Amino acid sequence: MMSGKVFHRLSSSVIARSVRQKSSTVTSSIDFQEQRITDDYGKAKPFSEIPGPKGLPIVGRWLDYKLHPWKIHQRHIYIKQLRDEYGDIVKESFAGNTVLHLLNPNYIRKIYESDGKHPKVPPLLPSIGVYRRKKNMAVGLGNSNGELWYRLRTEAQKVLVRPQKVLDYMYLQNEVVDDFMKLLPSLIQENGEVNDFNRWILRWGIECSFNTFLEKRMGYLSPEGLEEADKLIDNSNDVFTLSTKLWFSLPFYRYIPTPSFKKFYECEDFITRYSAPILAEATREYHDQLEGRSGTSKQYLFLSYMLSNQNVNWDDLVAIALSILTDTLSTTCQALLYNLYTLASNPEVQDKAYQEAVVNLSPSGELTVQGFNSCSYIKACIKETFRFFPIGLDVQRLAGKDVAIGGYQVPEGTYICLENYVPLHDPAYISNPEEFYPERWLRGNMDGIEKQHPYILIPFSTGIRMCLGRRFAEQEMVNMISRILRDYRLEWHHEPLDQRYQLLQVPDTDVKVKFVPRK
Repeated sequence: MMSGKVFHRLSSSVIARSVRQKSSTVTSSIDFQEQRITDDYGKAKPFSEIPGPKGLPIVGRWLDYKLHPWKIHQRHIYIKQLRDEYGDIVKESFAGNTVLHLLNPNYIRKIYESDGKHPKVPPLLPSIGVYRRKKNMAVGLGNSNGELWYRLRTEAQKVLVRPQKVLDYMYLQNEVVDDFMKLLPSLIQENGEVNDFNRWILRWGIECSFNTFLEKRMGYLSPEGLEEADKLIDNSNDVFTLSTKLWFSLPFYRYIPTPSFKKFYECEDFITRYSAPILAEATREYHDQLEGRSGTSKQYLFLSYMLSNQNVNWDDLVAIALSILTDTLSTTCQALLYNLYTLASNPEVQDKAYQEAVVNLSPSGELTVQGFNSCSYIKACIKETFRFFPIGLDVQRLAGKDVAIGGYQVPEGTYICLENYVPLHDPAYISNPEEFYPERWLRGNMDGIEKQHPYILIPFSTGIRMCLGRRFAEQEMVNMISRILRDYRLEWHHEPLDQRYQLLQVPDTDVKVKFVPRK
């Protein structure tokens, strides 16, 4: 069992909440009855009556965030406070934005089911949208909606979402995992820990990303490549840190170059100047091989499809590539760190995952397609880790039409945050929420996935706007977890890990896992 401040902090008030509520089955029944009653938009209460914290005219709660920055950096705690005080539907305004928080899985279900063909989303990083428009760049999938988004999404998902297509990239991921596992023994100190372990995982992630999508080894795990890797990592991290600051600031940056936005510009300029030539070089190599001018035998799985697609122009490809090459730093790598922590903190769970890894890795130690498909328990561990440590605190939508939620009118275009974190620790929806119990996500288990609300755990979103990198992320994590567990027993001897908000969630400290060799 996991213990510590993270779990005690969550369980104290949600247990109190469970006293006020009946079982999840009864709650769901009540909610569905309420939905039938309030489906009539005209009979619902007006949007202005939705409860929430009060703010100042125009700037809303901007000053409150300015005076209490913990409400930003520990936003998961603050969102929980909002739910405890105001309920399952909360409205707040800050810095010129009005946001509606939905904290009930049935309300979340209703928004997903009303998405339509072109679900509208606000940009995760609004500052990137501003930057790319000022630079006359394609805004990319995350900053587009409507027909533009649908065209790009339709083409990209053919190579990035289909399970069998993603499995074709396994050998490229294995190459980088092999190198990391060979390097790991030299990184382990006398106390069994790795200094600056988070950064080593980030270096692995960015090396894996370039190799997977461009089939280029960058050398980020070698002494010669560390400086370049770290520049890319630091600038990517600064993009999220500055974007968080800008999001909770008055939006002057949209009109004048504020100091924070100037720094943001510099970071984005570096990432673009650095990555675009590498993409161009990989493209030239692909064409050379296609025309018989190269003796390489690379498959160019990603580039061969995207470059031969008449529906994707070069600007679109650059925007998509910039995202998939660097997104791993803020998503997959952070999720892997949390998984290693939860396994190290739960020895019994780790033992089961280890047994599965040993069975499913090939005799040479690599993860095969068949092995990956059979790693059901490790995948359940990943889901349970997402429950405790979500990378995205919420999934965001712009209401696609007028809809009644929780008895209130939610007009078309409303900025909505679908908040999963709090329900995931509520006994009304999750049994024994303070327990790290991967079995709850296994089919056929007594407490398995059949008994969980279908909209309670959706870390990659769901439907047509599901994260394009979902299957790659899961594949890479299963690969690394399996290989590490095969060679090492993991231990944790420090204070419990927590999260820090920078639009996405990252560990609040270095993940000082102790590696104990199994042989």
